[in-house]
Amino acid sequence: MFPGRTKARSSTRLRQLASNIGGQAAVLRGDLGFASAEGWTTVWALTAEGFAIGSRQLGLNLQRAPKHDVGPMFLRHEVMLNEVLLGLVAQDGKTPAKMPRQFRWILGEYLDLPFTEMVLLAREPENRRLQPDALLEDPAGRRRYFIEYETGSATVRDAKKSTSTMAKLDRYAEFLVGYAGNPFHGERDTFYTRLFKDTWPAEVLFVSPTEARRDTIARVICERAESIKTKIAARSLTLTEAHRYLCHAVYNADRPPGGADSSARRLGPPAPPTAIVSLSKEGPARSAAEERLRRGRVSVRGEALVNFEKAMRSSLAALASAQEVLARLKVPPDAIPKAPSNVSSIVRVLAEYASRGEEALSIHDLSAAD
Repeated sequence: MFPGRTKARSSTRLRQLASNIGGQAAVLRGDLGFASAEGWTTVWALTAEGFAIGSRQLGLNLQRAPKHDVGPMFLRHEVMLNEVLLGLVAQDGKTPAKMPRQFRWILGEYLDLPFTEMVLLAREPENRRLQPDALLEDPAGRRRYFIEYETGSATVRDAKKSTSTMAKLDRYAEFLVGYAGNPFHGERDTFYTRLFKDTWPAEVLFVSPTEARRDTIARVICERAESIKTKIAARSLTLTEAHRYLCHAVYNADRPPGGADSSARRLGPPAPPTAIVSLSKEGPARSAAEERLRRGRVSVRGEALVNFEKAMRSSLAALASAQEVLARLKVPPDAIPKAPSNVSSIVRVLAEYASRGEEALSIHDLSAAD
């Protein structure tokens, strides 16, 4: 990050800052770190004196300082997450690197992203909080990227474990496209659009240290997209691929401009990552004669989806109204059937398919398929 850097000189300076010299207390500590297949990695951290000096030098008023050390696994996760950010910073080896202003990088611990979720056998939705590892906002491209760095310590497919990739995908789906209001009354605001009024498109990036884990997560994303679950924009990348993908999004180039490798820049859209594969080999039906049952899907006309959604909403509204009338008349509540506990999830999925049907018809300026 600094000009004229060498391993020996950097180590000497760090050791000096971690020592008591001339009445100045140590401002760094080097007793933290983590082990990996490549060996031991030392992580240098600020002491209380270092926090005080840094705050004065930068004019910062820190709301809180760490009181306890974190474990090695969390430390490794934070260091690798920083590598995602550093890949977007120009470094030429001649001048001190500067934080770019083209985008905004926010750590997940500083984000407050609440949502609610229906739980099996629960009468009311339970409060939840989404906490990505980091959030990158690109004002020029008007896009938002939720970043999850996957170290490989957590399982991928076990949705019952909150740390699994599948559970994270479910939480993101609930937050990004789940209705925050009452869908029976036509309220289609999602938890995402209520918090982010700009309604920029959002994408979830899972960054992995190895190609093997990248491919495993990519298959889960594709399998989930082929299922009936709510679809979201998600992508699985290695660290190198994430650098290239985000540099294209922010700079329209392979690398940050002004760096030592700036001559390698290449304008134009990035090639799709090899980790993103399609599990479906068949394209959409080209005519009514080709419509047939397929594995995991059924071809349905757009207007049928739209009409079905309207009929479902009308039926649920009528059922709710009838229950209110019976309650006023003091009729036993089991006189008419109740809506299932997961009805909001059913309506959300149905609304998603109806929206796709409307979009497909509008492309050809149709209100009904021929």
